[in-house]
Amino acid sequence: MNTQFLTRGATPAIIPDRPTILENLSVLREEWEQAVDGASLIHVSASVGLLLFDITVRLGLTQVEQTQVLGDQLFKDASIKSQL
Repeated sequence: MNTQFLTRGATPAIIPDRPTILENLSVLREEWEQAVDGASLIHVSASVGLLLFDITVRLGLTQVEQTQVLGDQLFKDASIKSQL
């Protein structure tokens, strides 16, 4: 699989409530670090779908918004996997 990562020259997103978003993403990172006992997250293999799902949950998106962001199938699969 050829994975493309966002480049530093990419157009930044406009985030209206930046402090809240930053806080929520920091808490999410801390949760992941705790889950791997402080190991570097760079070396952790994880499901991209569940990662995206975690982000939508942490950002407080409604189920309708999560479905819009993730698509019907990923939202359904992630919901089942996380036992919501």
